[in-house]
Order: sequence, then C-alpha cells, then structure tokens
Amino acid sequence: MTNALDRRRTPRVALPRGNGQPSVVLPVSTTVQVLDLSQSGALLAVSDPLVIGQRAQLRTRIRAEPLTVQVECRRVTAGHDESARVGARFVDIDDESQRKIDAFLNGES
Repeated sequence: MTNALDRRRTPRVALPRGNGQPSVVLPVSTTVQVLDLSQSGALLAVSDPLVIGQRAQLRTRIRAEPLTVQVECRRVTAGHDESARVGARFVDIDDESQRKIDAFLNGES
C-alpha cells in the first residue's frame, strides 16, 4: 500500500513560525449583532471574538439599505451572556457608506 507521502510529486517544506511570515486568513462568516453605531465604528455582540487588530468585513442593513464596511477590532470585553463585545472602527470607508451612516445618525430618511 502506498502512503500519502509516496504519491506527492514534489516535497513539502514546513514554514518556520514567528519569523515575519504572513499568516493565511480564511474567509469565515459569522452572525453578529450591531449594538450601537457611530460615525467612526460600531459595538458588536459576537459569539467568536476577534483579536485586537484583526480586520473583518461587516455586512448589515441601515433602513433596508445594504451597508458593507471593513472594520478593525479595537477592544474586546465580556458580554452579559456567553457573547463578547467587540469595539470596531471603520477602516477605509467609502463616501457612500459614510453617507448612509451619517444619514442614519442624523435621523434622516
């Protein structure tokens, strides 16, 4: 019987850890609850907390309009239940997304 190593056409080489090698980020989707929103960020309730500095894409709706923004985790605290609270700031937000947020915060339709 042939093992997996024998079927490889080229050898694999392990990458050393912790020497500045970029980490691989796999797209993962999870449901979060937006607890509050400001011009510069949001407070999220999450079941799987982010790491401070980690970036993610937040997709939600404001008054039935879709909103997709990049966020960066700035702080993580324990929630009232099993969830965590993540303070996230918007990163590289486009003008249209900022307009939607500003209109919502100003009570505009």
